[in-house]
Amino acid sequence: MKKLRVVLGIAGGIVVLIVVAIWLFADPNRYRDSIQAQMEKQLGRKVTLGQMSLGFLPLRFQVMNPVIAEDPRIRPEPPFVRAEKLDIRIGLLPLLRGNIQVDSLDLQRPSVELVKTAQGAWNFSSVGAGAATTPSTSTGGPASAAGFSLQRLAIRDGQIGITDLQQKGTRTGYDHIDLTVLDFSAGRPFSFDVGAQIPGEGTQEVRLKGTAGPVSDKNVADTPFHGTLNLNSVAIEGLMTFLDSKAFPRLKGKLSGQSEMTSESGSVASNGKIKIEQAKINDVDVGYPIGLDYKLNAGIADGLVNIESSTLQLGSTPLSMAGSINTATTPPNVDLRIKTGDVSIAEIARLASAFGIAFAPGTTVGGRVSADVSAKGRTTTPTLTGTIAGRDLQISGKGIPQPIEVKAIDLALSPAAIRSSEFNATTGKTTVAGQFSLLQYASNSPSLDLALRAPNATLPEIQSIARAYGITGLDQISGAGGLNFDLRASGPLQTLTTTSATRALNGTINLDFSPLKIAGFDTVHELGKLGGFANNLSQQNSTDIVRLLGKVIVKNGIAQTDDLHAQLGVGTLAGTGTADLASEALNLKLSAVFSKEFSDKVGNARTAGFLNAAFANSAGEIVLPAIVTGTFTQPKFAPDLKAVVELQKQKLIPGGNVAGALTNALGALTNKKNDNQGSEQPAEKKPSGLRGLLDRLGGKQQ
Repeated sequence: MKKLRVVLGIAGGIVVLIVVAIWLFADPNRYRDSIQAQMEKQLGRKVTLGQMSLGFLPLRFQVMNPVIAEDPRIRPEPPFVRAEKLDIRIGLLPLLRGNIQVDSLDLQRPSVELVKTAQGAWNFSSVGAGAATTPSTSTGGPASAAGFSLQRLAIRDGQIGITDLQQKGTRTGYDHIDLTVLDFSAGRPFSFDVGAQIPGEGTQEVRLKGTAGPVSDKNVADTPFHGTLNLNSVAIEGLMTFLDSKAFPRLKGKLSGQSEMTSESGSVASNGKIKIEQAKINDVDVGYPIGLDYKLNAGIADGLVNIESSTLQLGSTPLSMAGSINTATTPPNVDLRIKTGDVSIAEIARLASAFGIAFAPGTTVGGRVSADVSAKGRTTTPTLTGTIAGRDLQISGKGIPQPIEVKAIDLALSPAAIRSSEFNATTGKTTVAGQFSLLQYASNSPSLDLALRAPNATLPEIQSIARAYGITGLDQISGAGGLNFDLRASGPLQTLTTTSATRALNGTINLDFSPLKIAGFDTVHELGKLGGFANNLSQQNSTDIVRLLGKVIVKNGIAQTDDLHAQLGVGTLAGTGTADLASEALNLKLSAVFSKEFSDKVGNARTAGFLNAAFANSAGEIVLPAIVTGTFTQPKFAPDLKAVVELQKQKLIPGGNVAGALTNALGALTNKKNDNQGSEQPAEKKPSGLRGLLDRLGGKQQ
């Protein structure tokens, strides 16, 4: 035994010396043609190798800028593989006999182009077919790769492009791919390990590891395979960018989990657990992890995904789901059943509010809910069947001084309608009674029937209820007082949006607010600009109203009033006109009467000019008519020219001879005597003074 070990040691030393001698003294470039020919024979593709050098431990050829050509029957360019560097490991014993045998390929920073032909065959299916000119059969099936084998194929930090000529022909690119394939040969299984590093902070790794093969000669998609998919703190945004997908544009967070995947005879089965942490939807922090525990199978050919069982875990609240999704249609079709049991509504409501459904973002909802719902049809407009029941609901949050309570609400869902029971939303002393029906919601012409009633409600409590449901249009108003309303929204909705629902609103609103503050503009100062006395006033960023009374009639989302009265600290306002509740557009006429004390204070400070639209009545009060346009938040004030003319006529002509009174007034105001009373003015003489102003206000040319 001792002699045998000595002999083996000497033999091994000789082999090492020979290898070292080859590594030190041989010029590997003289083997380039042989290696190219051998690789072309094994790959069935044209191969071009750049400058070569020898590597040791293990023995290998190092090749710069290698290129493996594309199958010319598919397309001439770009090449199938292009890399910065290629390590070719060769067999030692064949090398000692003067032969080149390629055992493994290691590509560093390669660019690999995968192409699916119009017939459905992939370009890599002809690799190893024995000739570069035999890419596939005329029927589109892949050629045989019986002669191709490798102990190891590795890709380091690669780029992979995928082009589907069977579809639109667009290219999708993936970067930073690592791939290792071991013991690959035709007709036998092989192992693989593919990973991708998603750009961003932390680990962010996606890795699929398993076994596959033998590769199907008829359809690559039918190749058997079993693997384990691992997600390690992968940012959803980065993953969607990597996949060149816009499937979840409103979802952010980090994915972790493990899934087992098996493919056999065109069918894929998968089960596993996935968790989303730091989840944000529409930039709203969900506040709890979302987990999914699932088991499903899918047919590759028909695109039908059968969900045998799944549990969606929203924090501590579970929802079960089963059914099927047909991904072969556009949009996909679903046939799902979702059940909750009797669970806390807190997590469900928070998720719904993040999507902008039912509750405002940032609100906290307590209580219990149970649901048993089936969904069928297109994912965009599924029809629903089942029930949802809520009990002892409490809504609180920022801007809601007192919690809003809903003791009970039930929803009955059918393919034709979603109907609620009558429910009461109560906060403090205010109760809003409501009931709604959503009809033909899955069609192109859904309609809404909504009824809301609130007798003797208070302004702050109505604002609290509005904020809880995401309505912020009343936030500009603060104060006290009461209102009662009986509103109904009934009619077709082009889309299920707040705007279209507002357009369907009809009913009456009675207002009695005292006091009231409207933020964003100073009504007195804006009117002062029109009256020419704004310079004598200080400006603030709000309007203070002592009391506001009036009745508003709503027709198809347009609020109309001819009975709006406001008491200001310096006078009164009377208003008529409309306000569009959907677009917030205003079209109001205001008549302001300032108190005698205020009028005396600003009277001497008034400036002359075309916009000086204020006049004094018999009590010495300044009267100023105006038109308000713009929006709720940015109103625009302008003089009411027609009302100005009427006020001038009433002031100058209390009764009697209209022409004579006007002539006398004009003469007095222009400091001219009328020597020819009753006679006409010369036609060529141009009017001046107040008459000129009246002509301009009446639309006459100067």
